[in-house]
Amino acid sequence: MLATHIITLLLSSIAIAAPDHAPVTPPITPSNGTSDILSSSSATTPNTGTSTPTPTLTTGSTSTSSTPSAIPTDLEAIYQRRLTNIVGSLNVSQVPEISTWLSSLDSSGKWPDVDYTTGCAAQRANWPAGGHWIRLQLMAAAYHGGLLGADQYVKNQAILDSTILGMNYWFSRDFTNPACLFQGGSAACPCSNPDNSLWQVSHTLVLFRNTNWFSNVILVPNLVGQTCLLLNETLAPLQSNNCSRITSRSYNSFLDSSLKGYLTGANALDIAKIGIDGGLLTINATQIGDAFDRIHSQIIIQNATTADGIRPDGSFGQHNGLMYNGNYGEYPVLTNDVLDFEVEASDTQFAASPASRAAFETLFNGDRWMIYRNSLTGVNHWDFSALGRFISFAVADEQATASININLTQVEVLGELWSSSNLTTFAQQLSKNTTNANAGFMKGNRMFFANDYMVHRGENYVSTLKMYSSRTRNSECLNTQNPFGFHLADGTLYTYLDGNEYEDIAAAWDWNLVPGITVDYGATQLDCSHTTFSGLEGFVGGVSDGNAGLAVMRYTNPLTKSLRWQKAWIFFPDDIQHIMVNSISSTTNASVRTVLDQCLHKDKVVLNGAIYDPSSPPTIGSNGTDVLWHGGVGYIIEDDSNSLALSLQVGSKSGSWQKIGTSTQPPVTVDMFTAWLEHRDLSKPISYTAYPGTSLEQFLAKSTQKRPITIENDDTISAAYDSWNKIFMAAFWQVSGGSVTFTPSAGDSSITIAADANVALIYRLETGDITVADPSQMLASVQLNFTLGCEGRAPPNWGNGDIQEKAIVFTLPTGGVAGSSITKKLE
Repeated sequence: MLATHIITLLLSSIAIAAPDHAPVTPPITPSNGTSDILSSSSATTPNTGTSTPTPTLTTGSTSTSSTPSAIPTDLEAIYQRRLTNIVGSLNVSQVPEISTWLSSLDSSGKWPDVDYTTGCAAQRANWPAGGHWIRLQLMAAAYHGGLLGADQYVKNQAILDSTILGMNYWFSRDFTNPACLFQGGSAACPCSNPDNSLWQVSHTLVLFRNTNWFSNVILVPNLVGQTCLLLNETLAPLQSNNCSRITSRSYNSFLDSSLKGYLTGANALDIAKIGIDGGLLTINATQIGDAFDRIHSQIIIQNATTADGIRPDGSFGQHNGLMYNGNYGEYPVLTNDVLDFEVEASDTQFAASPASRAAFETLFNGDRWMIYRNSLTGVNHWDFSALGRFISFAVADEQATASININLTQVEVLGELWSSSNLTTFAQQLSKNTTNANAGFMKGNRMFFANDYMVHRGENYVSTLKMYSSRTRNSECLNTQNPFGFHLADGTLYTYLDGNEYEDIAAAWDWNLVPGITVDYGATQLDCSHTTFSGLEGFVGGVSDGNAGLAVMRYTNPLTKSLRWQKAWIFFPDDIQHIMVNSISSTTNASVRTVLDQCLHKDKVVLNGAIYDPSSPPTIGSNGTDVLWHGGVGYIIEDDSNSLALSLQVGSKSGSWQKIGTSTQPPVTVDMFTAWLEHRDLSKPISYTAYPGTSLEQFLAKSTQKRPITIENDDTISAAYDSWNKIFMAAFWQVSGGSVTFTPSAGDSSITIAADANVALIYRLETGDITVADPSQMLASVQLNFTLGCEGRAPPNWGNGDIQEKAIVFTLPTGGVAGSSITKKLE
């Protein structure tokens, strides 16, 4: 116990922090001659200790150790800050339930409404038995003090006795077979579970060959450590021993070399946090120092392809090629943990290095782009493409879809401690209310080249585009979550305006019509065992100058190989998006469709000047052009060759959350709007233009005045020009590059742009700025040649009009920043 340890125990543990590969000094526990495991009889004996003042580290001054004298002060500071952070992180909405928990806890220390099913029969994800410790943690915080709305429980003996009773129940059933930590369900820890101990299946050969040791190694030990810290000064030796044993059992996972591939990224941070709590319980400064070293080893920029952790572009990778800023990167693992760690360690020897600080700021700079706001509820959320399989949860499940779950106050505190404008700006902007989905009032375009993801933010909307390549993966199904998610990175384009467009609708979705994708409808088997794939094509990525962007994706279905296409998404200024599809081929008879959207139905749908009535034949467009508007987004679909058919579905759709994961919510019925284009002739390329963030009147006026021009759209080049802003964008699909010619406007000279390799570019004629990126991430350089026609005006900033040709060479980024954009001026 912290208040009673003597200085010899403290100094015996501090010495020098062990390196990452060295054995961790076992936690020091009081020598009391008792067993670590409570017997069944002792498990029901309530603690009879009396309350004490706020605990402090008791240290002496007689040691001759060479350890820096600041360590006792540092540990005391971290300990007090840790207690404050634990209490501050808890869900105070459950405080009113404490009285019910106290009255319903039975004499053995368990609750009748908690499912304690253990072993192989237990629910694999979100283990219900973990709810036992969630309650104990909140009750311990209520006893400790500082929990909003729980003043009546501070130092209350009844709540202390009940909390200890609940702890003893679990300790009496905690597993003693070490194999059950990671090998539950194997021969070493069989499903028969003869001692009926509490563990969750974790063997790698169980359930789709997925490991799920999270509950045994992270969930329960994390809650145990925090609960024990909050009650530390009241615990009897038997409880203290069990607290230390469970936390050290988790932390010592780092010593098992066979687990090295699993204990990375967010998982490593979680276990390190448990190590800090365990070290504080036993005043083991060596373990605390080792834990902080492990934390800071994860808060670095990861440059390797498919690496877990913070990537150079501010995205966060997990599970070898998946982007997970909204769960493993943030909710609630990396950001909240690191925020707590760094506030706790501030101004101590355990504080983050400049490199770790820079990496953390990089993550926040990326996160800002991925967050939108539900303006109707006032809640900030992660883009669904940053959530991975957690799209399968409803908001009410309080999982990653519920909110960003970042303590913005803590972000600002850390920003001030670090003098970081990046962190303080993040916190201040996202704390402001908005009347639309654009949380933080950001505008512009950003390409996340490490994870094939582009975001474009307008004044009153947020659009996100998720692709995948041979360097990344599409999605995943784990623990039965997200079994139909195969298409979630096939060029998925979400557009958030009010911010509720896709909230709580996934259970009722048609998973073959994910927004924005091009798909051979129903031709791919959608189930958990056929969800996760790396892409087959390397030419996927985009170019961005911060204000506008072009994303490209060459696609081959990695499961069936039956569908291929090339697609370009151009995000012009003034909230204009131009999409081009070419080189479509399919070996099945399935209908090939390009999806405009699948979202909540809002207000009226207007098609070709008339309000759409699902019971009547649709209004036919004129001159091969369909004009569609719904929910703040308008579309101009030009089809001179009669190769497309626009289809709409408006009405109620129902679905079960249990069919797509482990949500506990009831079936849902959603009023849905779905629109797609059916490709009648696959040999014909198509293009259409979207105008997000517009009223019907604004859309009709804007689409007449500002309509991009498709310059070329074939297997060699996709190019378009915005005459209003004088911006040209092009993707050269072929390895050898190619050339494209356009005339900006009447009276201007034609301009031919030739590239000697496959790149994407943005050319701003007004300034002469050329921005280039290599979607293949394979090139060292590219040369662009610009040639004027014989007649007409030269573009602005061309210089001497007698010069007909100019060349510019780009040395392209490589390594961890391969695929990023660079800008030069055409002079």
